[in-house]
Amino acid sequence: MIASLKIASEPMETNVPEIRPGERISCNLRWDTIQPVLSVLVPTFQDAGGRLFEALSACERSPDIEVIIYDDGSADQSMTQQLIAAIKNFPGAACLITAEQNYGRAFGRNRLKALARSNWLLFLDADMVPDNPNFLSRYLTEIEPLTSPAMIVGGFSLKHAERTKQTELHWAQSETSECLSADSRNQTPGRYVFTSNVLCHRDIMDSVAFDPAFSGWGWEDVDWGLRVASRFPVRHIDNTATHTGLDNPETLIRKYTTSGKNFWRLADLHKAAMADTPLFKMASLFSKLPGKTLIQKACEQIARAPGWIMPVKLRLLALKLLRAAAYGKARQNVI
Repeated sequence: MIASLKIASEPMETNVPEIRPGERISCNLRWDTIQPVLSVLVPTFQDAGGRLFEALSACERSPDIEVIIYDDGSADQSMTQQLIAAIKNFPGAACLITAEQNYGRAFGRNRLKALARSNWLLFLDADMVPDNPNFLSRYLTEIEPLTSPAMIVGGFSLKHAERTKQTELHWAQSETSECLSADSRNQTPGRYVFTSNVLCHRDIMDSVAFDPAFSGWGWEDVDWGLRVASRFPVRHIDNTATHTGLDNPETLIRKYTTSGKNFWRLADLHKAAMADTPLFKMASLFSKLPGKTLIQKACEQIARAPGWIMPVKLRLLALKLLRAAAYGKARQNVI
């Protein structure tokens, strides 16, 4: 059974989280009986997270945690019913907050922090799947000896992802840029804080919230990670989760060509950290060159080309160049 399903204008039961106007809430019966040792916080938009719930349910220590999902304005009743069924069957405490409109990724994560009951907050995206049954217990083992706030980042993998003709480009991009070992990520810890699998203490979120000025897709997590790293310990470990939501080329191109404003906001806020990155150097160069649009369009065509026509390594290079060219164009609009 579901413990409650209420809208903000109705009186709420004592243990039901406080909600805002325009939100609906649904909690399972275990919500009232569990004092969670960990809050797993899942922002989502048009993704019911079925594989995530299945994997979390199979994890050691899952009965000791809470999972809170924030549906950021999906407006999909069928998906809502899938999420309600998932929280009903979860072995620990679980709660769904459904917002009537979309407020953006940064707002959603800040909202999840406010709803959480544990001092330790594990952010997971809805399209992530923990790679091992000890995923939760590994994080709990890491925080057990800590006496002060810290951030622990588990990392990415492609272990459970499906490589298809439509996703092979994103697969290659993730494999080279995101699926890095803890040793590699610890060299510049703030720069590799991807919020699809990161654990932090509540005090960190209270001190360093996500910046809602980042609008749309991209770079708000890197900004957050760099700000956190300047004030708190950030440590990377190999406790990976798979990103199962690999995009097709069109979606990747759209994300890369529309995130330039966010990138330059990040670069302007963190000049020292970003100045030596290859993307910053390439985008800065493109911002001064003529013909950016022509280069971008040509690279888009190469990135879109099927694998039997264009090798994936060449398509990946084109993807990187088109992003740099698009960001170079965006720089002119930011200045």
